[in-house]
Amino acid sequence: MPSKKTTARLGAGGAIALARHPTLRRATARVGAPTAKVGWRVGKVVAKRKVRGQLERVGEAGRTASAVWVEYGPLLAQALGLVEAPKPRRRAPVFAAGAVTGAAASYLLLRQRQG
Repeated sequence: MPSKKTTARLGAGGAIALARHPTLRRATARVGAPTAKVGWRVGKVVAKRKVRGQLERVGEAGRTASAVWVEYGPLLAQALGLVEAPKPRRRAPVFAAGAVTGAAASYLLLRQRQG
């Protein structure tokens, strides 16, 4: 295995030869473009994969935030005075109607039994 110094010398000599020889320069330019395209494509795939991973984390946080907002949003809006509080339901008339209906049904059922 060549030493680092020898490798550096060979690399420098090759670079000088490429720079001086016009045919070698054209050949490397032709080879360099497709190589650069491949590098660009691979880079795009890696970048998309990283972004997808980040979006999954953001998606989880978004789901949690939306669940909290759905649960506590109306209470917060009422507390801040943005929305009027709902009117309290009047349950007494409904309760009275149920009591009257139940009393009438029990009276009729008991009367049929006796008669």
